[in-house]
Amino acid sequence: SGGQWLLTTQEKKRILLNNIYGVDIDSQAVEVTKLSLLLKVLEDESEETIGKNLKLFRERALPDLGNNIKCGNSLIGPDFYQNRQLTLLGDEDRYRINVFDWDSEFPDIFPSPSGRGTKGGGEGGFDAVIGNPPYVRIQALQEWAPIEVEHYKTAFKSASKGNYDIYVVFVEKGLSLLNKNGRLGFILPHKFFNAQYGEPLRALIAKGTHLAEVIHFGDQQVFAGATTYTCLLFLDKAGSNQCRCVKVADLTAWRGNGGTSEGFVPAARITAAEWNFTVGKGAELFEKLSKMPVKLEDVTDRIFQGIKTSADKIYIVEEIERRAKRVKVHSPEKETEYWVEPDLLHPLIKGGDSKRYCLSRTNRLILFPYAQGANGLTDLIPESTFKKNYPLTWIYLMDNKHYLENRENGKMRGDRWYGYIYPKALDVMPLRKIFTPDIAARASFSLDETGEVFFTGGVAGGYGILVKPGYRQEYILGLLNSKVLDWMIRQTAAQMRGGYYSYESRFIRNLPIQTANLSAPAEKARHDKMVGLVERILTLHKQLAAAKNPNDKTNLQREIETTDRQIDQLVYELYGLTEGEIEIVESH
Repeated sequence: SGGQWLLTTQEKKRILLNNIYGVDIDSQAVEVTKLSLLLKVLEDESEETIGKNLKLFRERALPDLGNNIKCGNSLIGPDFYQNRQLTLLGDEDRYRINVFDWDSEFPDIFPSPSGRGTKGGGEGGFDAVIGNPPYVRIQALQEWAPIEVEHYKTAFKSASKGNYDIYVVFVEKGLSLLNKNGRLGFILPHKFFNAQYGEPLRALIAKGTHLAEVIHFGDQQVFAGATTYTCLLFLDKAGSNQCRCVKVADLTAWRGNGGTSEGFVPAARITAAEWNFTVGKGAELFEKLSKMPVKLEDVTDRIFQGIKTSADKIYIVEEIERRAKRVKVHSPEKETEYWVEPDLLHPLIKGGDSKRYCLSRTNRLILFPYAQGANGLTDLIPESTFKKNYPLTWIYLMDNKHYLENRENGKMRGDRWYGYIYPKALDVMPLRKIFTPDIAARASFSLDETGEVFFTGGVAGGYGILVKPGYRQEYILGLLNSKVLDWMIRQTAAQMRGGYYSYESRFIRNLPIQTANLSAPAEKARHDKMVGLVERILTLHKQLAAAKNPNDKTNLQREIETTDRQIDQLVYELYGLTEGEIEIVESH
C-alpha cells in the first residue's frame, strides 16, 4: 500500500530468527540452540514491550523455531538407502545415522520443480552457511560409525583420498547448500592445505574458484583448553578472481586492531596442489624460490618416515653393560634386565638428538628382528633361525609374547608375532642417510655417516633422506641447514605452539635445490667449497663432543658458528639473493 513499517528491536529479532536455519545430529544440541536463540529475542525486553507486540501482532511472544532448527545427519540424505536393504540395518544404526532430507525439511529454501519456495531468491540454497564442523580423523570415526565412513567415500569427492578428516566433507556439503550468490564461512583446521587427504577438496574449491578469503592463525590457539591449528575459510559459490589471505601472528593484536600480514592471491595460483600462501614482505622472494625447477624430491631416492613398532616399550631398551657377544639391557615393559645378543640391536635416536650437523648418541637401542634374505629383501628372521642364532634375544621376546601377539586386538597372532606391526622402511633404515626431526624450532638436519643409526616415526621421531647417486650428501646437507631453506620451511610448514615447525616429508620434499653443473668450473668450485665447509663443520662437531677442556669447547663452538655463517653466505650466492632478499631471510 506504500506505507512504511517501523520495526521494534524485538520485531527485527523475530524476522532474523525466521531466516536462520540449523541442523545438528545431536537432539540435545538442537534444543539448546533453540533456547539460546529464544533467550536472545527476550534480551533487553520488558513486560511492557512484549505486551505491546502481543497486542499489535496477536502472536505468541516467542517464535516457534521447530521448522528452523532441526535434528538430523546433515551429511547423509535419503539416497543413503538406495541399493541398501533396510533389514540389514538395526534400529541402533538407523537411529545413529539419522538421515536428513534438506529439500523436504526446508522447502522454502530448496524449491521443488513445481516452483514451491521463495527464500533464497527462488534460486535454491542458503545465502550463507556458517559453522565449526567436527574435527575427527576417519580412523577414529570408523570405530563407531563404519557404515557412514563407507558412504562418505562414495558420496563425497573430498572423502575419496587417504585417511581424511570429517571436516573436509562438511566443507563440500556446505558449499553444495549455498545459492548461486551464497558464501560459506567455517573455522576449521588448516591441515588440509598441505595434507594428501586434502587434495580432492582443494581441487573442488580450485575448480570453481570458490576461495574468497583465508584468515590463517598459524600456531595461535583460538579455542581455550584445546590445541588445534585453525583458520577461517570463506568460500563464494559464484567464484572469486582472487583470495584475500591474512596471516595472524598475534591473536590478541588481531582481535584488537587487526594487525596482520595480508595480501591477495590470484585464483589462477590456487590449484589442487598444496596451498602455500605467502603474503607481505617476503611474498616475492617466496615466489622466486618456489619457481626453481629442482626440488629436494628430485635429488633424492627416498624421503622416508622412521620405524613404527607399535610396541616401543618392548623393542626399545636401554644399554647398561656391554661384553663380548652380549649386552645387558633394561626393559621398560618388564622393569628388569636381560642379557641379549648385540647383533640385532641398533643405536636409536629421537628427534631431539639431532641438531644442525650433529647427531647425538644415547644409551637407547632398538631391537630389529629382521635380516636381508637371499632375494635381497629385508624380512622377519624365521623362528628356527632366531632360536639358533639369537637364543638370549628369543628368551626376551618370549617373555613378551602375550603382549606382542595381542597388539591391535590380536592382529599379530601367528608365526609373525614378534615382528613390527607396520614393517615399513626396513630396507632403507640401515643405509647412510640425512636425518631430520619431525618437529624442530629450526633446521636440524644431521648425517648418519655409517647407516647404523635407527629412528622411529611419529611423535619424537623423524625422517630419513637418501640422496641420489651423483649428488654429494654433504652438499645437500649444507643447503637444507641454510637460513634460506629454513626460511622457506617457515613459510609453508605447519607451525606448532612454542615456535616449532613441522619438517615432515610433505613440507620438505618441495624445497628448492640449486644444483651444480660440475662441468662448469665456477659452479664446480662453489659445489666443492660447500662440500668442504660441511665436512669441516661435521668434524668440528665431533671434536666438540669429545672435548673436555672448557676453553677448547668455546673455541670449537666459535669456529662452528663461523663455518655456519660461511655456508649461509655461500647459499645466498648460489641462490642469487639480493641484499634486500638476504635482509628478509635474516630478519626471521
